[in-house]
Amino acid sequence: MDLTDKIKKAIAAPATDDAFDVHAATDEVLAGIGLKPGDTGGRITFEGADPVVPSTLRLGAASGIALVAKSAAVAALWKDRTGRGQDIHMDLRVGPHRLCPFYDGKWELLNGYVGGTPSLPNQAFANSFYRTADDRWMMPFNIYPNIKVAAQRLLGVGEVPEDVAAAIAKWNARELEQAGAEAGCVMPMVRTPAEILEEAQYRQVLSGLPLVEITRIGDSDPEPLPAGPTAPFDGVRALGMGHIIAGAGAGRALALHGADVLNLWRPYELEHDVTYLSTSVGVRSATVSPYTREGLERIHTLQAGADVFYANRRPGFLDSIGLSEEESIARRPGLIHATVSLNGRSGPWKDYLGFDQTAGALTGLLHLEGDGDKPALPPITVVNDYLVSWFMTAGIAEALRRRAVDGGSYRVHVSLSRVALWILSLGIFEKSYAERIAGTGEPHAYPDPEVFSAETPLGHYQGVTDQVRMSDTPGAYRQILVPRGSQRAEWLPTG
Repeated sequence: MDLTDKIKKAIAAPATDDAFDVHAATDEVLAGIGLKPGDTGGRITFEGADPVVPSTLRLGAASGIALVAKSAAVAALWKDRTGRGQDIHMDLRVGPHRLCPFYDGKWELLNGYVGGTPSLPNQAFANSFYRTADDRWMMPFNIYPNIKVAAQRLLGVGEVPEDVAAAIAKWNARELEQAGAEAGCVMPMVRTPAEILEEAQYRQVLSGLPLVEITRIGDSDPEPLPAGPTAPFDGVRALGMGHIIAGAGAGRALALHGADVLNLWRPYELEHDVTYLSTSVGVRSATVSPYTREGLERIHTLQAGADVFYANRRPGFLDSIGLSEEESIARRPGLIHATVSLNGRSGPWKDYLGFDQTAGALTGLLHLEGDGDKPALPPITVVNDYLVSWFMTAGIAEALRRRAVDGGSYRVHVSLSRVALWILSLGIFEKSYAERIAGTGEPHAYPDPEVFSAETPLGHYQGVTDQVRMSDTPGAYRQILVPRGSQRAEWLPTG
């Protein structure tokens, strides 16, 4: 079945039992990346079953499959470099804790406190839904200053939720969505799963988009990675302009397995503490302005010395500072250029701005989580951000394997909405069944995640491990957490 058929089957017959072949679903994801389970040199095993949280979505399986796909790609690279295979094991029951480690305020803590979002005085432009004049629902998810100001200007309001509701109630939904796109803010209309299948963006782009796109985009000589590695990404330099989760999380994943990861921030750029404390574990952090000649030259020089460049920035931003695919691979032949988009790189929605929850609104996931009228977020508040970063990391690992043998520069691209559609394709639960079964009995229990703690320059940090078990390369970080933008914008010595 193709993606459309899988989604139609899922919404036509919501599940009311445990029947789900997690191995088959994993094999399909691996095949799309160019891998087979045997490429790890060991066994892949799972335990537990959805629902473990009261959601219509298979959040345990989605998390577990994405973590295993990332781990399998890393294991395959390790086997190429050392000849050593390994087993991979995932307990699906803890997957949602890793997908959103901060939603319940217990597991990611700095000096005993959860990271905050102090730039958001309330939820007026965050996790809120508003009804329109034509009886649809909007989710204006504008959690950064520039896009929030754009939304406020469009609606003619401040940050009082009742004022936002009154303003949105005057609009028809599709007109407001288009106006939001033109204004440069996040303003999606919540769709049903059936409705997204009829949209031009789905028919023209998303329906045929690979879950993880890995495309050779330039020629270069083969680049075998250095011999005698101590970790799968040992010797790999990864330059990032990641933020929030979907892009920044790839930096954390690369750092866990030995890469020198340097993420760049612009002066005066805002980042929410809650996400920085999650995704920046293991990542070096520097401040460089792309708006000065000296700063831009520094960024370009760093990229010329990198193996990987990753980013999740608004459409057109990378092009505007000379970091497009074409300019990047001309500067550094053999570069792996990895990016995240909301809706894909082409089509009528290619310039839409948005986040994890935006993809959930556009593709019908938030409709499914609602009560049949008003949509709702999943119980863990997110849909797929970290899934995107794990899939991106899997694509990067596979691209490095190909470069080692065949040479070439590679595009790795993952779409938030495409990943949301993949979650739909796994099947959904009948809502009352999920609410009744989640957290009951051994298969559906929701155990606490494994955590670790460390003293850092920011103070005492507690965080979650990756939860997936790799027998030969469990992973370790060079550093845990540093103040954002506090380190030198330079590569660590090699050798």
